[in-house]
Amino acid sequence: EDGIRIHEDTKVALDIFARNSKMPIVKPFVLVVAKDTDHARKLRELITSNAFFDGRYAEMVMEIHSNQSGEEKEENIAQLLSLENSENKIEIVIHVNMLKEGWDVTNLYTIIPLRTAASTTLREQTIGRGLRLPYGKRTGHDKADKLTIVAHDRFQEIIDEANKPDSIIRQENIITIDEQDLIQP
Repeated sequence: EDGIRIHEDTKVALDIFARNSKMPIVKPFVLVVAKDTDHARKLRELITSNAFFDGRYAEMVMEIHSNQSGEEKEENIAQLLSLENSENKIEIVIHVNMLKEGWDVTNLYTIIPLRTAASTTLREQTIGRGLRLPYGKRTGHDKADKLTIVAHDRFQEIIDEANKPDSIIRQENIITIDEQDLIQP
């Protein structure tokens, strides 16, 4: 629920920013990293239920993993490819090891890692998806430029690695960490 509250706050802030700066509105989405396909299914069942924010997200969540095939997989890939489109209703993507490469989005604002990625590279790839800027450059507006990762004990490790001069992420010059953020849980 914390991640979704952050998502709601981000949606409002992005809408206000876009209107005040006469920029296009960015529709943010949340990436949930599930442990396995059973976990992903249970998460989707919870999020689409009336018990979760009174059913507000029932039509706004998708689940994608390697066990999907045929038409289901094709529909999900089409949804992923159009996530930046305001007509695409999906705001929460639950995945299990499916989004390793070749998926470029600029509107990922919240990552909820509910499993530890098997490797540092996979964790970096997950974070990297949220570091692409929707306006193509920093705006100077905190919410428009910020990726939020809902804390996971192993993600602090990857943030520390990302801050090293030889980090893959650091070499691209696409990550900055506010020291005040590191103090908070």
